[in-house]
Amino acid sequence: METVKDHYDRFLGSVYSWILGDFETARQKNTAYFNTLDLAPDDNAIAVDLGCGPGSQSLPLAELGYSVLAIDFCQELLDELGQRTGGLPIRTVCDDLLSFRSHMSEPADLIVCMGDTLVHLPDEKAVESVINDVCDSLKPGGTFIYAIRDYVDYTPHGAARFIPIRANDDQIFTCFLDYRQDVVHVHDVLYRRIDGEWQMRISDYLKLRLDTRHINEQITGRGLVVAAGDDADGMITVVARRPE
Repeated sequence: METVKDHYDRFLGSVYSWILGDFETARQKNTAYFNTLDLAPDDNAIAVDLGCGPGSQSLPLAELGYSVLAIDFCQELLDELGQRTGGLPIRTVCDDLLSFRSHMSEPADLIVCMGDTLVHLPDEKAVESVINDVCDSLKPGGTFIYAIRDYVDYTPHGAARFIPIRANDDQIFTCFLDYRQDVVHVHDVLYRRIDGEWQMRISDYLKLRLDTRHINEQITGRGLVVAAGDDADGMITVVARRPE
């Protein structure tokens, strides 16, 4: 079994944007979501995008007026983001989430960790470490937004564990989920038609089964206030703020 980073570097990174569907749709969806939060960055506001991928969060945040530090462990996805910046104030860094604070020179006004990123960390101890670092890295009045898929309250069985993701005339991407006590064993399957013949590649890795209730307890224990929560399409999004 590969590490999550190896899985992205050798398998998923090259097709990640394709399986998401239309990038502009994802970008516009995040723009609309951030607008609902009434974010009002000042001229020197800093945002950190943890697990930024190809930039569907980073770009809207930069357009809102933030200077964005965009961090991901997959250089291929960062290269895609770099091609989309168009002069927007976005600095990309290829590194592990556990090291994000080493790339910050001052506290942030906003930190986001969306797109199911936290579940890619190696264990719950690593998640606690990242959450603590986030809490320590926010300015007074700063905001933390995270999103994870709900792998706790619903456990699929039988055929429901097979999920079709996207397909066209030349590519088909599906995944199979094997739920264990603390993790989900994910098998990604990519079919490609090459010279008229279908070829199959499979890569597997583990996702953590994280409970937002435990994460929120840790956040509130560090002095932040959970201001909002949303559950849509199986993704749970939480907004927390540090008091002024």
